[in-house]
Amino acid sequence: MNKKRLLIVGLGIFFLFSFYIFSREIKHGFLKQTDFNVIVILQDHMPVRLDGLWEAIALPVTPAPSVVIVGLITLIAFSNKRVRFRAVLIPILFGLLVLGELYGKSVVHHPAPPFFMIKNPTTIFPQFYINEQYSYPSGHTSRAVFLGITLFSIIAGPIAGWMKQRKKLFITGGLIVAYMAAVALGRIYLDHHWLSDVIGGGLLGSGLGLLIPAIY
Repeated sequence: MNKKRLLIVGLGIFFLFSFYIFSREIKHGFLKQTDFNVIVILQDHMPVRLDGLWEAIALPVTPAPSVVIVGLITLIAFSNKRVRFRAVLIPILFGLLVLGELYGKSVVHHPAPPFFMIKNPTTIFPQFYINEQYSYPSGHTSRAVFLGITLFSIIAGPIAGWMKQRKKLFITGGLIVAYMAAVALGRIYLDHHWLSDVIGGGLLGSGLGLLIPAIY
């Protein structure tokens, strides 16, 4: 393993360790007042007419679609003979991501935002929104970050080799980062998650997601 891969693996391990430490702090009430203040500020300053847009943005990283996306990414990676057998690790790491979310929900016991503050209590699907008892970490955020890093890892090589322009690479990365940020911001604004939930989800998704470029 070369130095670049070792650095990426080290960053992944660092984010996973940070997720563990951060989770312990959240369990003991860290950022409690800040969580509430951030939601109030966002809801006071963001236009109500965009509520539906924030819900729609997060649809690709809801549980069912994200599983489909992981399957498609795995098939694409498997088509590359050089890394065919490493592609199996993508769904394995996604499974670990789900376990990390379950750890947060079952161990940290971070109460979810109050139902009365939810901006849109029903999703665009014909079903009622379920206000979970515990909300840490944000599964939408962790999946958005994980899938974003995974997608960039797979398409970065062809873009760099085919276009031979770093500008195209930066634009692609920028769009992916913008999507991650939009999902995180929407989760807070709609009162589905606290700021701390989103931070925890970002750390978890980054930790496991960064292992993808290291192996791929």
